[in-house]
Formats: sequence, C-alpha cells, structure tokens
Amino acid sequence: MSVKIRISYTEEEELAGVIRLLSPALKSYKVSRKKEGKHRNAYADLRPGFQNDEPEEGAG
Repeated sequence: MSVKIRISYTEEEELAGVIRLLSPALKSYKVSRKKEGKHRNAYADLRPGFQNDEPEEGAG
C-alpha cells in the first residue's frame, strides 16, 4: 500500500520544509507546472511499509 500526498504552498521555502520533514519516508515527489492562482501544488509518494519510530503523544 502506498500513500500519496498533495502539498499546497505559496513559497518555495514552505515546500522545502515539508520535503525535509517527509524525507525519511519519501519515495518521490513532483512539483506541478501550473503556476496560476495563489497556491502551487506538489505531489509526494511515500515508501510502502514506512513506520515512524517516534512514540505517539500521550503514550506511556
């Protein structure tokens, strides 16, 4: 099973920050060419079977 995420952003720095946060699980991403409107879009695919090693909030 794979996960696909649409990322909406207004500045390139915002996209870079999200990509940095997703990088451990990121398989690939693609930036949309459409530059019309207030927001731009990027699409990310996460690797199948990726698990976060951080404990959940409130656990323990």
